[in-house]
Amino acid sequence: MDNQNTRTEQTEEAAVIYPYAVPVRFRDAAKPYSFGCFNDSVHKGDWVVVETAQGLEMGEAEGDALNVEKYGLRLPQKPVIRIATENDRRSYENNIYYEKDAFRVCNEEIHDLNLDMNLLSAQYTLDRAKILFIYLADQRVDFRELLKRLGTRLHCRIELRQIGERDKAKMVGGIGMCGMECCCRRFKSRFDVISINMAKNQLLALNTEKLSGMCGKLMCCLKYEDNDYKELTEGLPKMGSQVEYEGNIYRITNMNVMNEEAKLENHEQVIFISLADLREKAIPRKGVVMQRKNDGEKKEVIHRNGNHTDVSAPPKVSMELPSMAAKAERPQNNSRRGSTPKKETQNNNRRPANNAERKTDSRRNNERRNNEQAKRKTETKNVTVRTFGRKKKEGEEQ
Repeated sequence: MDNQNTRTEQTEEAAVIYPYAVPVRFRDAAKPYSFGCFNDSVHKGDWVVVETAQGLEMGEAEGDALNVEKYGLRLPQKPVIRIATENDRRSYENNIYYEKDAFRVCNEEIHDLNLDMNLLSAQYTLDRAKILFIYLADQRVDFRELLKRLGTRLHCRIELRQIGERDKAKMVGGIGMCGMECCCRRFKSRFDVISINMAKNQLLALNTEKLSGMCGKLMCCLKYEDNDYKELTEGLPKMGSQVEYEGNIYRITNMNVMNEEAKLENHEQVIFISLADLREKAIPRKGVVMQRKNDGEKKEVIHRNGNHTDVSAPPKVSMELPSMAAKAERPQNNSRRGSTPKKETQNNNRRPANNAERKTDSRRNNERRNNEQAKRKTETKNVTVRTFGRKKKEGEEQ
């Protein structure tokens, strides 16, 4: 134990503390990484050679070197070796061509060996002492023979790394359902554990197609509002459960957390109440058999503000005829063509044959006008029913 403690102390003492930190972004990387240096000579836009776990790599500085003590930065750092020279830039550009050739060679060997793996990328280190192949596979792949063949053809150290669907989406990128770039590509540094319970907490429809992202897994954004929904729904009964409210048994058919409103329903009524009333006044009931709804029966809708809407009541229809004053106030525009009714045009075009017919027509028109005026003056709401046949006199028997 004493030997182990002394070793850890020696390693901690040997760790170098850099006074400045520089954010560096690599090619096809989703985020910048922090590296340490001893001076502030590195500025934004400079290409630098850094030491990583893979070896020597070259990247672009995303910002100026920052003082660690001034800004309180405490990040695990690897060193910045130097600012890139012309030879480093030339090697970097040549590596892009050699990576395409190595990618082609590796694909040929994979198809020759019939391996179940999907090669995604090939990345050389700056000095081409090592190459990293990234591939996608559903299961573990025995690539021992593949390593032998690649070592014979490429003459460098070879590393094969298997990733999952989420890592592939982060590396390739894409546009999500929200219309923005995938979160894993844009800013996420690690993947959170996403479960279907997060969708249940947010009262979402459990449709895996709509809840899945570009990677085919559950969307990372389900994690963002999960804690808020847990707090808002704390103490509430579950969706679809039965509760007793104001002496009646209801079933919870809907809950809107944002509007703080819940919908309770049974065979007679539909009630919209607040979540506070549901939490305080509603009593959970289990095993209660609710009465079935009768065919043709309409429910009464009651909102939380106290307004009652009886759906079963017939619609109110006014039987009052418009008065003459209201009729006179209406603007009459007869200037348009075709505004004259068809029947009136026919009557105007028809000429009576003699004076007798002319008198009878004028008498009928007068009688019709008088009847219309009498109807307009009446304010009764009753509807008269006319019967066919001869009207009985008072002296006749019923």
